[in-house]
Amino acid sequence: MFEEKVGIITGGTSGIGLATAELLAKEGMHVVIASRNSEKGEEALSVLRKWSPHSLFIKTDVTNSQDVKNLVSHTYSAFGKIDVGFNNAANTEAASNATHEFKEEDFDHLINVTLKSVWLCMKYQLQVMTKQNSGVIALTKSVAQEYGHQNIRINSLCPGAFRTSMLEEKFSDLSSEEKAKLNESYQKLNALGRIGDPLEAAKAVKWLLSDDASFVMGQNIIVDGGIGFRFE
Repeated sequence: MFEEKVGIITGGTSGIGLATAELLAKEGMHVVIASRNSEKGEEALSVLRKWSPHSLFIKTDVTNSQDVKNLVSHTYSAFGKIDVGFNNAANTEAASNATHEFKEEDFDHLINVTLKSVWLCMKYQLQVMTKQNSGVIALTKSVAQEYGHQNIRINSLCPGAFRTSMLEEKFSDLSSEEKAKLNESYQKLNALGRIGDPLEAAKAVKWLLSDDASFVMGQNIIVDGGIGFRFE
């Protein structure tokens, strides 16, 4: 399905990003994963290359314009095209603080990682994609109308609670009793009554990127186990 396709996945060394990268690599995609952690990047790359030997890891701070530009240009230089962008990098540090306890620098950092980084990736990926005959990109629906006529599909994925390293960090400093309570609270968030597996989100991304979703455009696909639909 994805033979010879080229895709960039930010936040691709763990969680949903890594699960998606593995799934697409198994389908024959040349996957370029990006994150700030070189050690995790090389570990993830060794796994991906079992299925896609030409996959790459490029160390990238997605809040840094020059880093993102380098990520895109390096990918294009290596493969001559970019078919897919899954701009998945995220950071939950300090995100759970109450408003009156939230530091300005923490707010700026959160916006940079979760919003500015997506815009930067869009900016440089689209510069390449608009020069190509086609492209499939899972970004945000904000520019769907603008680029649809160039056959660049733009959709977004809104995930719920998934068993990722970020989530595990929330449990790391808790007592056994506190962990049990927090785990129970997460499980009560959705109708399915459990925390998701990253592969479940990855499969949704895979579908969005495939030709099976060829007429899906400008949509926000929610994959959260049914938050708001649980009735006790």
